[in-house]
Amino acid sequence: MNNRNSGKPLYSQLIGLVKKGFSTLENENQREVKEFIRSCQHPNGGFTDRGGRSDFYYSLFGVWLSAALDMPETLENHKRFVGEKQHERSGTVDALASLLIRISLFEEDFQKPSFLKLLKMAFRESNQSIFYRLFLFFLVFDAFYQGKMIHFFARIILFFYPLPVESPGSIYAALTLIRYKVGLSVNREKRALLFHFEKGKGFKAFRNVEEADLLSTAVALFALKATDTDLRVVAPDCLEFIQGSYDSGAFLAGNGDEVRDLEYTFYGLLALGTLI
Repeated sequence: MNNRNSGKPLYSQLIGLVKKGFSTLENENQREVKEFIRSCQHPNGGFTDRGGRSDFYYSLFGVWLSAALDMPETLENHKRFVGEKQHERSGTVDALASLLIRISLFEEDFQKPSFLKLLKMAFRESNQSIFYRLFLFFLVFDAFYQGKMIHFFARIILFFYPLPVESPGSIYAALTLIRYKVGLSVNREKRALLFHFEKGKGFKAFRNVEEADLLSTAVALFALKATDTDLRVVAPDCLEFIQGSYDSGAFLAGNGDEVRDLEYTFYGLLALGTLI
């Protein structure tokens, strides 16, 4: 996989790898996963968070999973939610997730934000986590803005933008991918990302925590593979960690969190697909 020259946006590559990961499962496990996804769709068409409420952030993972697993009925049901609930978005994370949902559904009848507006949306003061905002910003930027001039300005911004102290591995992974796509060196970011690997487990959110988790493992593997890194040293431990996180149609976080949800199911399949 070569993201620097690939015409596919990152979100589309993620969906493709989830599809590959799903293909590695036994038929019964595939049936379980699809049933779990259907069970997470709210009657209003959205996908539910851990409290059972339809939510834009969780809906993003529901849409990506449905697209990867060829579930057109759940996608069609979701279009109603997207159309009816836009006015109920709350904050930057919802706004960015909504943009990714709409482009994933190949909708064209919505106004894409300008590059400057997107920057303001992602980096303005907010009570929502900067890490979630940055992760979604990188994916939206990649999906909407492919021009040379935009990449020129992005290189300037990324060259001078320092990551917050003790940023999680998922942000190093996102930054690695975007820097790579706009032509900047990623050696420093890849080294920082590999520092999050825990031998015998997987990748951790922060270097000073004890437990690996599936989100960090999936995005780290994706970023490293996309930037032509040899995964053979980390692959066996990661594969065992991923397999141990499966639970009756869903994937768990892997760090002791026993809640089954769409987000970690997406990351479990992504991690599997990346290791193929």
